[in-house]
Amino acid sequence: MLDANGQSAWNRLLEAEQLALALSANTPAAAKYNSLLVGVRVIGYFILDFKKHNRNISFAERAHRKLVQHVHSCWAGTSAEDECLKKVIDLGTLLQNHLIRACMLRVLLSPYPV
Repeated sequence: MLDANGQSAWNRLLEAEQLALALSANTPAAAKYNSLLVGVRVIGYFILDFKKHNRNISFAERAHRKLVQHVHSCWAGTSAEDECLKKVIDLGTLLQNHLIRACMLRVLLSPYPV
């Protein structure tokens, strides 16, 4: 289903997941949404979702390409693999926080709070 660039980004996400699991094992248990693994999986979900549901909508295809490009850019100018994978984890955490913020804003502005 993924193109060549998407598949190579997916493979890198799998490596980042392994590092996130290793880093999380060394930290005390926290809320699940604070897990480093969640951020990486948010990227993976969006890469798949934008590709799967694009239905020839240019926005979805552009979003897919841009996100794949962001994942690959984590390897630009750095030779240490763990450092690159940590950049992917940071990117995922950033996207996760933006997603949570957008959802929280919707709940806060709703006339019918949950």
